[in-house]
Formats: sequence, C-alpha cells, structure tokens
Amino acid sequence: MVSFPKVTVPRTFTAWQVKEEGQDEKSFNRWANRDLIPSPPEERNYTVRGYFGFWVAAAVNISGWTLGSSNLANGLSAGEAIGMVFIGSVLAGLISFVSGEPGVKYHVGFPMMSRVGFGMYGSYFVIMLKCFVNFIYFGIQAYWGGLAVKVILSAIFPSFQHMKNTLPEGADITTNQLIGFIIYILIFTPLMLVHPRKLHKYLWGAFGAVLATMVGLFIWAVASNHGAAAPGPNLLIPKATRQFRMLQCVSSVAGAWTGSAIRQSDWTRYAKTKRAPVMNQLFTVPIALTVVATLGVFATSAVKDMYGKTIWQPITLLEFLLAHNYNAATRAGCFFAGLGFFLSQISVNLVQNSVAAGMDLASLAPKWIDVTRGSLIMCFVGYLINPWRFVNAPGTFITVLNSFGMFISPLAAINAVDFWIIRKRNWKVPDLYVGNKNSIYWYHAGLNWRAFLAWTMGIWPSFPGFFVATGAAKLPIVWIRMFQVSWFIGFLGGGAIYLAVCLISPPPGKPYVSELFGNEHVDVIDGRSDGSSVVDVVETSAKLKV
Repeated sequence: MVSFPKVTVPRTFTAWQVKEEGQDEKSFNRWANRDLIPSPPEERNYTVRGYFGFWVAAAVNISGWTLGSSNLANGLSAGEAIGMVFIGSVLAGLISFVSGEPGVKYHVGFPMMSRVGFGMYGSYFVIMLKCFVNFIYFGIQAYWGGLAVKVILSAIFPSFQHMKNTLPEGADITTNQLIGFIIYILIFTPLMLVHPRKLHKYLWGAFGAVLATMVGLFIWAVASNHGAAAPGPNLLIPKATRQFRMLQCVSSVAGAWTGSAIRQSDWTRYAKTKRAPVMNQLFTVPIALTVVATLGVFATSAVKDMYGKTIWQPITLLEFLLAHNYNAATRAGCFFAGLGFFLSQISVNLVQNSVAAGMDLASLAPKWIDVTRGSLIMCFVGYLINPWRFVNAPGTFITVLNSFGMFISPLAAINAVDFWIIRKRNWKVPDLYVGNKNSIYWYHAGLNWRAFLAWTMGIWPSFPGFFVATGAAKLPIVWIRMFQVSWFIGFLGGGAIYLAVCLISPPPGKPYVSELFGNEHVDVIDGRSDGSSVVDVVETSAKLKV
C-alpha cells in the first residue's frame, strides 16, 4: 500500500483557522465550526416580530415591485397577474415552512440539510450551485443599491446629477453610477461583521422605511395621474394560451423565491420559539409579495398614462423623473424614495444573499471559513464581477440566471421528502460532523446516489427548453412549454422520484431515534446543549460509532 506524507500547515497559516470564542489553540475539523453546529440557546433570539421584519425585507423590494407588471407583457390582465403572484407566493411560503423546520428543531442551517439529503461530499455540489447563483444576484442587487445612492446624491447636488461621464462607453456604467456603487460597497461591507443572530433589529427598522417608500411612490403615481385604472394585458392571446401563461406566472414566481425559501434553516435556527417563524412563512410571504406586486402594477400603469413609457424598475423611474423634471419637489421626493430603496437593497442582500451564502461557504471549509468570512467572500466576488455588465448584457446570460429555479426546485423537493417522509423529522445530528463510514450520512463515498438520481430526473424534461431559451437550439414547442413551467416539473418530479427510490432502496438510518444513544447525548443531538461548548459537540460526534 502506498503511503502519502502528512501535509503540515505552516504555523503562519494556522493562525487564520477558525477557533471557538475564548479558545486560543483549539480549532475545528473540516466538517464543523461554531457557525455549523447547533445554535446554543443564548443565540436563539428571533421572535415573530423579527421574522416579520425578515420576510418583509425579503419581499418588499425592487424584485417584488416588478413581479406583477412584468407578467402583463405575457398577455395576462392585472387581476390574473396579481392572482397568480399570490398563488406562487403561497407555494414559496410553503417551501419556506417545510425547509425551515430542520432549523427550528435542530438549530442547524441549510448546509446540514444538504449533508443529510445528498451526503457529506454531495452537499458540496448543492452549496456550490447555490453560491454561484448568489454571487451574480448579490452583485446585481449591489449595483441597484449603487443606483439608489446615485439618485440620492443627484437629488442633493445638481453637479452630481449633471456630472460628465469620464468612462468609456464599453464600460456599461457611468461615472456617477460607479461612485454610487463604491459608496454602497463602503456602507454595506462592514455589516458583514455583524452576526446574523443580531440583524433582526435592523431588519425591522428597514421594513418601515422601505414600505413607506413604496406606498409613497404608489400614492404619488396615482395622484399625479388623477387615478389609475387596472391596466389591460399587453397582448391579446387565446383562452388556452392565457391559461398556460397563468400557470407559467405561478411557476416563475415560485421558482424565483424557492432559492431563498430552501435556505430557511439558516435563519430558523435562531428562532426563540418553535412557532416564531411559522406564521410569517405561511402568511407574511404571500401577503407581502402580493401587496408589493399590486402597488407596482398600478403605479406602473399610472406612469405609463402620464409619460407614455412603461417603467417597471422603480429606481429607473426615479432617474427618469430627475432627468425630466429637476425641480425642488421632484428632488425632495426622489431623495427620500432613493433612501428607502437604498435600505431595501441593503436588506435584500443581507437576508437573501450574503449572510446565507456565508453560512454555505463555511460548510465547504469550516476550518478556515465562518459565516463572517464567507459573507465577506461573497461580497468581494460580487463586487469584482462588474455586475452592471450582467444587467446590460445580451439576454442569453440573464436567461440562464433566471432559469436557475429549474435547478433549485428538485433540491427543495428532495430535502423536503427526505426530512418529512423518509426520516420522519428525525436526524442523527452528531453524524453530520463525521466525515467517514461511521456516519449514516456518508452513504457511498460521501454521496447519496438516490438524491442525485432524483435531481437529474427532475431537471432533464426542462433541459431542452432551457437550451432553446438561451438560443443554443431550436426544438418543438412542447419542450419550450415544459421549460416555462419547470418549477412544477422539477419539484413534483424530483420529489416523487426520490420518494420512490427511497422506498425501493431505503437510505441508512431511516428514521433515526435520538434516544438510541442514551439520555446523556439527547441534548447534544437535539441541538439543545446548555453545558457543552462547540468543541465538545464536535468531539462527541467524532467519537460516536455506528
């Protein structure tokens, strides 16, 4: 047998390893650090109010504003578009609930859910897929935040509004936009040093400012236009086509929010009580998204009546107003609206991108990355990719980004089926930190072939249509239709196949009963250890043999 020399990490680098608070020498292994093990009771401080702020911050933003208006372009009426947004939002809320329960019960995040479903090494695939999307989305949201800063400064300083652009046309960004983006970076990045368990107070404050901004923009648009009738569809389409477009709208809304919903355990792990997140997941999500989409539909309609232009993006609307009516009243209104949208872009990047991705990246290299370092990595990558190029890029790449719901929906279904049906909500938590055959989540070489088979079968029907959407192929219309409702195909297909495969070939440890190891380990396994440190939990996990 060939033996390999042991690689010794230089002491200079070991100083950068993640350590438990209060410990100078003892660091963690490749599977665990303080942000990956169950959250201790003192960190569980999110109440109903905190989760309300979280979900409103996630829903009341630019993306939510454009949900209804963008679907009018597909031929739906205002009532149809708003109704389908509500149904899609209800589905997103249900995904949030079923995906957040592991965090409520075991106080661990989404990476642990991925280890259970896909295996210790298989979870890397899930994490990298999610983080790749987040890198791009984070950058785009940061760019929009920079545009909000540009609106604020333009409203205050006429010289900034009329600043000469010194950048080449090929840069896809102007000088004052770049300055706004840099200011956004300088304000947002230090927030990564605040642990997510402490963010709930900020989210509640941001909610008030953002909601006031959107309601104010809606009132201004309708009042300035002396009312706004419900806009009609932009296209006249047959009844059968209309029914399919309604289904497509539901699929697109659910798909857009599943990426955030599937990570709910990253936040529910900090729940003070088991019921704290539930009401907000099931009710705040659909109500907030639907209300904001409705405001966007009628405000966009009123603006179109006044100016003859359809402007779905609210920050673009503010820029348009400053460019065409630069008086004191417009400047004051745009300043406060820009400030509200700036806070919105701070909030949405916190709750949907940077913090969640920071937790995910920590699971890839726990010995070196914690949630703070992971969030900073997310920030710097998102800044360096020049996100404005994606906003102004040819449609193919944006189509690819918008299609990632097709890849995420089977993940959500597989995780939900595994937790609720296959394992009956029972996990063997210490084995989540054991990277060898002693863990029931090791499966075959660290991979759960059942999950990968179900995921592949869940996405393949939509794949041909995906290539058509990117312009890479021309295929019959049936494939395009399947791609347009890919959320339903991926979620229902992936979940059903995983359930069938697990019934035929049950995974190990199904279901696991924590009492099997005796009362002395129950509190640690259930994530409620009051007396054990993080290191104790990891060491206990490593010693368990199955």
